[in-house]
Amino acid sequence: MTSKYDQLDRQTLIGLLQRRDAERQLGLVWEREEIEVDQALNDDFVALSLDAGLSHGAAPWDNLIIEGDNYDALRALRMTHKGAIRCIYIDPPYNTGNKDFVYNDRFVDKTHRFRHSLWLEFMYRRLQLAKELLADDGVIFVSIDDNELFRLGMLMDRVFGEDNFIANVIWQKVYSPKNTAQHFSDDHEYLLVYARSRQHWQSNPLPRSAEQDRAYKNPDNDPRGPWKAGDMSARNYYGEGTYSVMTPSGRVIEAPPSGRYWVISESKFKSFDEDGRIWWGKDGSNVPSIKRFLSEVKQGVIAQTLWKYEEVGHTQDAKKQLLEILQFDSSAEVFSTPKPVQLMERILRIASRPGDTVLDFFAGSGTFAQAVAKLNAEDGGQRKFILVSSTEATQDAPDKNLCRDVCAQRVRRVLGGYINTKGQEVAGLGGGFAYLRAKRIPKHRMALKLDHAEVWSALQLLHGLPLSPWPGDGFAGDGELAYLADFHAAHVQRLRDWLQARAIAVPHVYSWSPQRLAGLLGDAAAELALLPLPQHLRERFGR
Repeated sequence: MTSKYDQLDRQTLIGLLQRRDAERQLGLVWEREEIEVDQALNDDFVALSLDAGLSHGAAPWDNLIIEGDNYDALRALRMTHKGAIRCIYIDPPYNTGNKDFVYNDRFVDKTHRFRHSLWLEFMYRRLQLAKELLADDGVIFVSIDDNELFRLGMLMDRVFGEDNFIANVIWQKVYSPKNTAQHFSDDHEYLLVYARSRQHWQSNPLPRSAEQDRAYKNPDNDPRGPWKAGDMSARNYYGEGTYSVMTPSGRVIEAPPSGRYWVISESKFKSFDEDGRIWWGKDGSNVPSIKRFLSEVKQGVIAQTLWKYEEVGHTQDAKKQLLEILQFDSSAEVFSTPKPVQLMERILRIASRPGDTVLDFFAGSGTFAQAVAKLNAEDGGQRKFILVSSTEATQDAPDKNLCRDVCAQRVRRVLGGYINTKGQEVAGLGGGFAYLRAKRIPKHRMALKLDHAEVWSALQLLHGLPLSPWPGDGFAGDGELAYLADFHAAHVQRLRDWLQARAIAVPHVYSWSPQRLAGLLGDAAAELALLPLPQHLRERFGR
């Protein structure tokens, strides 16, 4: 087997070794030069072809499901959604070696010499694109297990910067230990959380739970409602925290407990006591504590890094949820690693606001979209989801289409309603989605291969508009945007009428020949932004 080093002389090889020895060894290194090139890597333009038949609900559509390699889809989204995504969640292959990671249409098993390098290269390319999609105040959550946790952490540091690390969340994924485990029962997975910019990202508090509220009682029937006693002393030095107090029973407490200080001054203590905010115990002779009323505490609580299955579900919950909606003949047909809806809901509660656009580019069974729809129904929000899923077809299963048959089908039923396994009708959560396919087009062939429907979809997304199908003739207009596909007199007249009916400062009009269009429009062209196709799309797409 030949090597790239075979033709090098001795002195050149020595120089290479010296430079390698001098390089910093600490950090993440993978064999980028040795591994097989990812066939997904290409410089083509990526169009998004709308399939109205597989879409759901009435147009226009705010939500998107994209079928195709996520490397292609992410590059298309970079053109249309750069800096616009508030929250990204992904559940990538864990690289266990058990047929969970496909590289160049083949599974990577445990014996592959470059197993970890292949996975790192695969993830690196996609995370770089994901970073470009995040808003300045955006955040990404990545599910992972022990197989690649430490390598992924270093990779995330490289892509997002270690200063933007937010948390490593532990999710308790099972409800009982595995007694068949050899050494330890594997009970959890992780969520690595990184911000686009730690300075700009702000997490949302989680709603208070009934269990948290149960700690508040009202033993003295205070009209302000339930309260919880808080310690009035602390170890931290406080210059005004060493005074004596007298209990209602007449006992004098000369000072706070040994080694501690009262946390409020004497004057503030007296004010609190007069307002009934000091608790002396049932007999009125205990060391004082401060009453903290439930009505006055923050309505939310800061998220913790341990997420228990009772709060966010476990893997069996996830499989049952999927079976309930899609009703496979057996659990063996169920997507192997779905995540529970409750887990996705928690991520969205922490990281999204009601009007945000959120993305999952390893969408699997579509759980993320279900959580978005559920949260929107709960708080009246208008969150928009983008899901990307491949077909997961392989050489052994060329007709497999996970995106169409599992992901989109699940979301369609969740939004539109379905009959569950008990024969009960479950109401839909409402909403719809556009179903798109990522299509590569060589950049020098765009003028010949890019059809009008694909142009229209790209332009709508570029302008932040919901998707509507191409009307099928030579003109379409929406908001500040118009597309003239040809120069038939009737279509040019429709453009004139459209411009006349709109009081837009500078309408954007796209044409395959802006100079010819300018000549037809005359003086009116000076008030327009006439943009050339396909050049404008090619420039916006970049590399």
